[in-house]
Amino acid sequence: MAKRQIGVPTVLGKQLAAACVAALSLTAVMAIAPSSAAAQNPTNDDTTTQVRIVARKLENSKVEFALQPAETDGTWGERLLPQTRYFPPAAPTNRWLASSSLLVGIAKVRIVARKLENSKVEFALQPAQPDGTWGERLLPQTRYFPPNAPTNRWLASSPLTLQFSKSNQFTAITAGWAYSCAIRTDKTITCWGSNYTGQAVAPAGQFTAITTGSLHSCGLRTNKTITCWGDNEFGETKAPRGQFTAITAGSSHSCAIRTDKTITCWGSNSNLDDNYTGQAVAPAGQFTAITAGSYHSCGIRTNNTITCWGSNEFGQTKAPRGQFTAITASLLHSCGLRTNNTITCWGSNLSGRAEAPEGQFTAVTAGWDHSCAIRTDKTITCWGSNSDLDDNYTGQAVAPAGQFTAITAGSYHSCGIRTNRTIECWGNNDTGQAVAPAGRFTAITASGWHACGLRTNNTITCWGDNEYGQTEAPEGQFTAITTGSSHSCGLRTNNTITCWGDNEYGQTEAPEGQFTAITTGSSHSCGLRTNNTITCWGDNEYGQTEAPKGRFTAITTGSSHSCGLRTNNTITCWGDNEYGQTEAPEGQFTAITAGGWHACGLRTNNTITCWGDNEYGQTEAPEGQFTAITAGSSHSCGLHTDNTITCWGDNEYGQTKAPKGRFTAITTSNVHTCGIRTDGTITCWGRHNLRIV
Repeated sequence: MAKRQIGVPTVLGKQLAAACVAALSLTAVMAIAPSSAAAQNPTNDDTTTQVRIVARKLENSKVEFALQPAETDGTWGERLLPQTRYFPPAAPTNRWLASSSLLVGIAKVRIVARKLENSKVEFALQPAQPDGTWGERLLPQTRYFPPNAPTNRWLASSPLTLQFSKSNQFTAITAGWAYSCAIRTDKTITCWGSNYTGQAVAPAGQFTAITTGSLHSCGLRTNKTITCWGDNEFGETKAPRGQFTAITAGSSHSCAIRTDKTITCWGSNSNLDDNYTGQAVAPAGQFTAITAGSYHSCGIRTNNTITCWGSNEFGQTKAPRGQFTAITASLLHSCGLRTNNTITCWGSNLSGRAEAPEGQFTAVTAGWDHSCAIRTDKTITCWGSNSDLDDNYTGQAVAPAGQFTAITAGSYHSCGIRTNRTIECWGNNDTGQAVAPAGRFTAITASGWHACGLRTNNTITCWGDNEYGQTEAPEGQFTAITTGSSHSCGLRTNNTITCWGDNEYGQTEAPEGQFTAITTGSSHSCGLRTNNTITCWGDNEYGQTEAPKGRFTAITTGSSHSCGLRTNNTITCWGDNEYGQTEAPEGQFTAITAGGWHACGLRTNNTITCWGDNEYGQTEAPEGQFTAITAGSSHSCGLHTDNTITCWGDNEYGQTKAPKGRFTAITTSNVHTCGIRTDGTITCWGRHNLRIV
C-alpha cells in the first residue's frame, strides 16, 4: 500500500483565517468609492503612511481583498495581495475573518472582514503588535462592500493612516540566499527569511554595518569588532580579532578591511566541486571598499582602482580599468560604480545580468543572476533574470516605484530602503514563512504545512496553510496544543479540548470531559483523560482510534497509528502497522513520539529507540543522551541533555539540518522542524512554502 502523504493542500483558493469575534454596532452604511477616485495626499511625516483597502467581487461570488499604499506623490501604489485574501460567500454572519499578513514597509498588517446581517461585508485593518499579537481593528470611515457590487471591479475604502514606530525605520539592508537583514535606526539588527542554519538569528548589540552570504551573516559592531552567525562549515563565521571598518560575506567565506586599510579573509577557498579558487586569500595593499561573491572577492584600492581574486571561470575577477567609488559581487558577475556615476559590470552575462543600463547612479548591487541600482533621482532600476532555477517567474528584477536610499539584491529577491526609512522587498518569497511569529512562546507543534505556538500569555498563534481553517486558533487560554494534517487541537486551562480545521472524519469533534494531554494524527485525534484512560476520535480506517484499555501517562499519534505510554513505563501502539510502526519494543520509557509511519521512544536511561518505516534512516537514532524527542513524516529529532538538537532521516528540504544554539522544545512535521530557543523565541528550518498569518 502506498504511503499517504500528510497534509497535502488540494485547493488553491484558501478561505480567510478566522480572527477574533467581536460585536460592533452598525453605523450608517456608506457606499464604497471606486478605486479610481483621487487619493488624498499622504502625510509628510516620515513615521506615518496612508493605505486603503480595496476589494472586488469575483465571478464565483467570493470577495477578493488587497491593500494599496499611498505613494509620495499622492497617487495610490500597486495593490498588495495577501496570499489568503478571499472572503467566502457562505461565511458566517458577524464573524471576523482575517487575511494572511502583509508588509507595508516593515510593518505587518492584515485585512479583516465580516458579513453583516444585511449581507454587506464590513472590512478593517489590523496592525501587528511588538509582542506578536494583533492590535485593535482600524475601521475606515467608508468600509462596507455592497452585495450587489459589479463583478471584477475594484472598489476602495477611505484612507487609513498607519503610524510607524522609530524602531521600524532602517539605515542599512543586505540580502542573502533567501533571507535578508537590516540595521534599525537604534543600530540593532533584524533578519527575516530562510533560517535553517541560524543565519537569520541576529545577535544582540549595536552595529554599523551588516552583510549576508549564502547561509551566514556578519555584522560590524559599534566598537569596530566583527560578529558572525549562521553556517560555519568552512569557518566562515569565525571572525578574526581586531578592529575593522568594512565587512563582506560570500558563499562560504568572509572578508573585512582592518583599520589600517588592509584586508583579512576567512572561510572556504574552494568551490562546490572542491576545486581551489582562493577567494579567501586577500591581496596585499590598502583598500577602501570590499565585496565578496560566491567564489571570488573584489576590493577598491586607495587609488580607486579595483582588484579581484578567486574563481575566474566567467571573467568575474577581470576587473575593468578606471576609477570606482563602489563595488558589488555575486555568483558569477561583478559590478562597479565609476567616479562619473556610471556602472560597469563584468563576468557572466547570462540573462543579461552584466548589461548595466546607461545613466547616472549612486548605488549598485548584484544578486544571483540579476542586478539593481539607484539612480541619482533615487529611483531603482534592475536588470537580468526574473526567474528562479526552475524557470518560475519570481520578479526580482521588477523594481517598485518610489524613491530609495539603499538597495540590495539576494538570490531571487531584492530589497530597498525608501526615503522614509521603511523597507520594501520584491521577488521570490517562498521562505518568508520561516520568519516565525514575533513574541515569546512556551510550546510549539508543527504538522504538514502549518504550525501553532503557545504564547507566554497562554493564547495560541498558528501560521502556514489554512485551507481548512487549521490556523484559525480560537480565543481563550490553553495549556497544550497539537497539529494534525489539516486540523489543530488545544487543551484549555479548564482541561477541556477544542479542535478546529478539517473535520471530514470527525477529527475536530472533541469529546466532552476533562483531559491532561492531547495529540493529533493525519485525520484522527486522541486525548488522555484525567483518569489516565485514552479516548480517540476521527478517521478509524486502520483502527487508530480504537484505544486499548488501561492507564497511561502519555500519548502520541502518527499518520494512521497511535501509541501510549502506560503507567508501568511500557509502550503500547495500535492502528496501521504496514511498516511495523505499532510493534513497540520492550523496555521502559519516559517519553514517546510518532511520525508518519514510524515512532520513537526515550528510554529511562535517556537513550532513543525508534521503530517502523526506515526508508530515509528516520529510525536510526544517534547515540547520546536526550531529554526530548519528536518525529515527523520521515525524519526525527532529539533534544540533547545540553539543550542542542540532533535530527536524522529525510533531509530533502533541510529539515534535519538543525541550527546551532540551545533550545528547550522541538517539534517536527513532514517537511520542516521548529524549536523554541532558551530565550523563548521560535526558529524553524526545512521547507516552508506558506506565509505566516
